[in-house]
Amino acid sequence: MLKQYKLRFYNFRLIIFLLAISLIGVTLVGTAASDLRSKQFAGVILGLIVMLILSLLDYSWIMNFQWIMYGFNIVMLLAVRFFGSSANGAARWVDLGFIRFQPTELSKIIIILFFAKFFMDHEEDLNTLKTLIQSAVLLVIPLMLIYVQPDMKNTITVTVLFCILIYI
Repeated sequence: MLKQYKLRFYNFRLIIFLLAISLIGVTLVGTAASDLRSKQFAGVILGLIVMLILSLLDYSWIMNFQWIMYGFNIVMLLAVRFFGSSANGAARWVDLGFIRFQPTELSKIIIILFFAKFFMDHEEDLNTLKTLIQSAVLLVIPLMLIYVQPDMKNTITVTVLFCILIYI
């Protein structure tokens, strides 16, 4: 489950660059609205902790839970549909009390992981009509839930990601 890292092979340069960009973002948010600076900084710290934990997990172990991730993705998108807070005619956010969360952003990552594993499992019969129809149906379900938010930008992004995955 956990990778056996030698510390010298860990990509510290990537983390330093990420922190630098994130701190620039915190500074820019602070110039627009100083009361949001602490929330943005807390988000950076939380994101850094999650990133470090996930970077130590073996991705092939995570891929064993592809159907659970897919189901969780559908539940998140349905939560936006039924419980999402709307602004300017679009309901894209779920208010968890302590944080407002946009499930569509996490949905893109889950869809990439799901279809990467799905296509690996169907590598020998990927070009058959049955597999292509299955993958299209599995894509349309979350895609329609994203589209009805309405969120055309992310609908197009997910479609392009799917096309890239099927091409690869």
